[in-house]
Amino acid sequence: MRTKRARYQKGSIRRVKRAKGFVWEVRYSEMKEGKRYQRTEVYDGGEYKTEKDVRKAIELTVSQINSGTAGERADAKFGAVTAIYRTKHLPKLQHSSQESAKYLLRDYIEARFSQTPIRDMRPMLIDDWIQNLTLSPSSKRNIRTVMSVCFRLAALHEFIPPESNPMKPIHIEGASKRQKKITALSVEDFKRLLAALPEPLNIMVLLLGVYGLRISELLALKWEDIDETAQTISIVRKFTRGKLGEPKTDSSEAPLPLSQPILEDLKEYKPRTNDSEWLFPSPRTGGPRSSSMLLNKGLRPVAQELGLGNVGFHTLRHACRSWLSSLGASMGTQKSLLRHANISTTMDVYGSALSEDMRKANDDLVKLVGL
Repeated sequence: MRTKRARYQKGSIRRVKRAKGFVWEVRYSEMKEGKRYQRTEVYDGGEYKTEKDVRKAIELTVSQINSGTAGERADAKFGAVTAIYRTKHLPKLQHSSQESAKYLLRDYIEARFSQTPIRDMRPMLIDDWIQNLTLSPSSKRNIRTVMSVCFRLAALHEFIPPESNPMKPIHIEGASKRQKKITALSVEDFKRLLAALPEPLNIMVLLLGVYGLRISELLALKWEDIDETAQTISIVRKFTRGKLGEPKTDSSEAPLPLSQPILEDLKEYKPRTNDSEWLFPSPRTGGPRSSSMLLNKGLRPVAQELGLGNVGFHTLRHACRSWLSSLGASMGTQKSLLRHANISTTMDVYGSALSEDMRKANDDLVKLVGL
């Protein structure tokens, strides 16, 4: 006997007036222990302005109530998969990565494919779309990464067979190639820059240069991170996009040798932070400063006025690696001081050691910049 094909449910939506505005009523049925039950969910009209907004909000619910039906693979939209990505994968990312993924999902992936049936998501369709985007190769690569995770989740939730991820054959030309040329900064140029910068930006740039810190790590430094007895400075957090978080990798979270001249400079500067817990508190909020403001209104214009070119905070990290290399520091020591997860990053992009080797290399670097 021929079995009846299960119907794919999209949920019925109707607008219902209320005393203060309106709400959306969403109705669908679900099977429990062999019996069908009717369910109704209500969405506030103040938050969900249009039916399209409600459809987007219920994509994950719709995919779940249709789970296991014959119609699921045939009719489910890719928006159901991105809804799973937002629920299951996005919360696991660090704040900055979350914001980037949300932007790519909202402005590109969902804008194009939210209503596309998963069965129609073919490699050629996706590849043509990605290649024709007016974005940098690195942004296209990030879109590819997000979509790859979406399809992995689609396979996990049985929307597609595990082996049929359409992102596998897609290649982004130039994604691994550095798009921006890093400005070379000599030691003499660094000294000129320090002399021209006002306090505390000059101290911030000094630490970025001699320790190769990421700007997010520098902004999150507290006085408690400095151990005068052990003469170390510990990297235990970062501040990016207005949020505190953990360092980029496990290797990033590490103590660094604090040379005596740097320690003396910090001790002399500390009283001017007005008992703040932060090394470089914002005069407006008292919390960590804005990296974009420090760059655009501080470092960059001064560097350009000195004729040093387009100097950014990451320029100093690359400069630190270059200076360490010129002093003969081993690759292992450089990796430890820059806190790279892999030595290939130290070798390929920027150009575990014993603590004494690290301290000697850093002391030599501090002497090199004239402290």
